[in-house]
Amino acid sequence: MAGKRIDRISSEYKQAMAGCLRTLKDPRVQGLVSITRCEVTADLRYARIYVSVFGDEPAGKRALQGLRSAAGFLRREVAQKVGLRAAPEPIFALDHSISHATDILSILNAIETKPIAPAVTVRYTLEEACALLERSDRFLILTHIRPDGDTLGSASALCMILRAIGKEAFVLKNAEAGEKYASILEDLVAPQNYAPDTVVAVDTASASMLPANAQLYCNRVDLLMDHHSLASEYSRAVYSEPEAAATGEIILKVLDYFHVPLDRKIAEAIYTAISTDTGCFRFSNTTAQTFETARRCAQAGADLFTLNLKLFMIKTRARIGLEAQVLHDVRFDGEGRIASCTISAQTMETLGVLRDDMDDISSIVRYIEGVEIGIIVTQYGEDAKVSVRTSRDYDAAQLCRLFGGGGHAAAAGCTLQEDIEIVREKFVQAAILQLK
Repeated sequence: MAGKRIDRISSEYKQAMAGCLRTLKDPRVQGLVSITRCEVTADLRYARIYVSVFGDEPAGKRALQGLRSAAGFLRREVAQKVGLRAAPEPIFALDHSISHATDILSILNAIETKPIAPAVTVRYTLEEACALLERSDRFLILTHIRPDGDTLGSASALCMILRAIGKEAFVLKNAEAGEKYASILEDLVAPQNYAPDTVVAVDTASASMLPANAQLYCNRVDLLMDHHSLASEYSRAVYSEPEAAATGEIILKVLDYFHVPLDRKIAEAIYTAISTDTGCFRFSNTTAQTFETARRCAQAGADLFTLNLKLFMIKTRARIGLEAQVLHDVRFDGEGRIASCTISAQTMETLGVLRDDMDDISSIVRYIEGVEIGIIVTQYGEDAKVSVRTSRDYDAAQLCRLFGGGGHAAAAGCTLQEDIEIVREKFVQAAILQLK
């Protein structure tokens, strides 16, 4: 019976202590500490509180200092909540079991799920990439998760080019593709159980960016066509042009190589690719070549006004509500040079946000006056998707590489499986260290 009583008091003590911690204003503790377990001694004199601390080892030491300095206050507050005349004296200790377990699970998961890389990945020129396309007959084209205009526009244009030179080609269905891009994918999506002899990925820098239904192809991608400088070598061959503003520019070169006429439908797919990846030609990756590509699309009959209206100007009520929420919740750090915000799954559900409504949402905080690094962390199930936008003085890709991500100098991202607030804090602290 005594054991059950101690267990009950330990449980009540832990719950009360957790509530008290949320009221502490000490920055060493605030928002960084969570209680993992509590053990009250049989004589009720002491309570050993095991805590998990967000951050590195120095952060853990600082948090313990803060907790120990507040021990007297916390003891009195807990006594009132639990209904004891004198609550056990709290003794705080770091709990390392979670991090150890996480490390072990990560290792086991990596062993179990890591795809086997191709034996050899060859860097192709345009001519070599087109020779591969010429040799094959049945193509399946893959796009990336949370697809944007570049991956979908490039895939659509490449599919139509391959059909124009007599090949059988389809784009693998991407369940996350929004209505905004439906017109450029019309009649191009692969039927169920389609069996290709050649698999091409576009604008998909790593195998981890492939959607669930494309994972079965991740060990047999024959060619990756991309414009990211850090495109990983998961395919048998890679044709990459990092100087291109979008993969759509590369696809236009493929069209020219095969002397395929640039018709209106292909032009609208390519324009969708280049315009969305340059923020309608506002981003720093826009070049003279980008404008030349746009000129050719317009000359081929692409309806630029309607495309721009659909892609950039018309906003749903959900998108307006999302922008208002982001600006309301934005937090500034680094003397106002870093702006960050989190978007929870509940917020998106409440507002009725769809995939299309998320396009370029990460740029909103970056364009606040004085901000040089903008960070938005969005919750998708158990994932926290991070989007970083920076001025020319900072490298978004370098920041994201610290957490296993990548991208461009001005726009990059990554995905972590942690709480969005914890992820935001990690990125903000890393960004502070990069401030000049």
